[in-house]
Amino acid sequence: MFPRTRALPTRPAIAPWKILLPALVLLALGWWGYRWLTRPVNPPLQAAAQQGTVAGDWAALRTFGPRAPSTPGHARTLEWAAAHLTALGYRVTRQPFEVTVLEGLGAEVRVGGQVLRGHTLWGAQGGEQEARLVRIPPDATTATLERLQLLGQLAVTTCPAGRWAALADAVVDAGGLGLAIVNDCAQPPKPSRVDGTTLPLLELPAQDGAALLRQVGQTVMFTTRTRTRTVTASNLLAARVDSTPDVLFGAHLDSVPGSPGANDNASGVLAVLHLARQAAGTPLAERAWFVLFDDEETGINGSRLFAQQYSPSLRHTRAVLNLDMVGVAAQPLGVAAHEDLRALVRRVQPDVRLFEDEPVSTRETFGRSLNLTGRSDHAAFKVLRIRTLFLHRGEDPAYHSPRDRILDPVLVEGAADLAKRLADAALEAPFTMREPCGITGRNCR
Repeated sequence: MFPRTRALPTRPAIAPWKILLPALVLLALGWWGYRWLTRPVNPPLQAAAQQGTVAGDWAALRTFGPRAPSTPGHARTLEWAAAHLTALGYRVTRQPFEVTVLEGLGAEVRVGGQVLRGHTLWGAQGGEQEARLVRIPPDATTATLERLQLLGQLAVTTCPAGRWAALADAVVDAGGLGLAIVNDCAQPPKPSRVDGTTLPLLELPAQDGAALLRQVGQTVMFTTRTRTRTVTASNLLAARVDSTPDVLFGAHLDSVPGSPGANDNASGVLAVLHLARQAAGTPLAERAWFVLFDDEETGINGSRLFAQQYSPSLRHTRAVLNLDMVGVAAQPLGVAAHEDLRALVRRVQPDVRLFEDEPVSTRETFGRSLNLTGRSDHAAFKVLRIRTLFLHRGEDPAYHSPRDRILDPVLVEGAADLAKRLADAALEAPFTMREPCGITGRNCR
């Protein structure tokens, strides 16, 4: 009988925690190292950048040409502005977004076997209508159009003295099915972006226009053709890494197609850059954001997107200061101020021109729907109940035209100076943080 044997002793199994704990420590250290290496940092403030001037900035910006999204001038402006703001010690964040660009493909009028060719008015969609042709005065008022019984008719007129969009609005509001403007203007005309109606709105050269005017009272057909394509626009936010947007300085960087956009709105861009230069290295830089909004001209789309995305941070904002068309003295520099800030504006500059901005309203008309909340990017913040200050010198004769090539750097600096003094006063004044409204909106304050 064999003796009973005993199992040889073996090394005890390693407890799982002895493996997991070092692995977790190494993982945590790796994550911490990655976060440290990729953390946002402020770029160094370059002394040379602080020596810049509005006049010098304009000398560079004016060479870029029109700045509608997708144009070479637009891309160059984004790169140029981002480089300037980075050199001033601000971290620049891009907020790209897609926009739909509407391009005219021509227009025509068919009457009595003739085909007269022209151009679709900027902003109008493609459309086709056939009706009786009525001639209207180029300065027609709503009452005039009512007397002419324009409902269901097509209108034709010669060169309007004012903005073409205003006359197009009046025709559509009166029930007209379309408008042809004969471009027999003695001076360069004032075309402007019309609302996106599907009714045909078009321009004819003087010779073809004269032929159409001879057909008043006849049945004619207006046709406009357009196409859309998607391009990329981009807001630029310049801010110190740990700054709070107690005040926000903004301006739109795009221009209307074909316009160099000197006053509208290179002037605002230059003012914001001047403000960023003044604030660099001072306490204001830690309490301010500087934003260049894109795609303002087709419906303040950039500022709407920005306000929505940054809404939680903007609860701290005491004032959004929007600078638009501040480089030509069409009128004395004015401020459209939130009711809570009007007394502050008077205290800062007693003789300032206070004006009323377009009110919030909704207008429904045939073929379109408009929600009017203001003339520029500050409107996107008004709907969020954020207090705004709109600095503006009025519409000059070159507004929205290829002739918008001139601005005065001294006027730009004056607007920026007032904006800074208003911001300083807003930062010193008592302020109650904006509370969220909730789903029902009943707890808005």
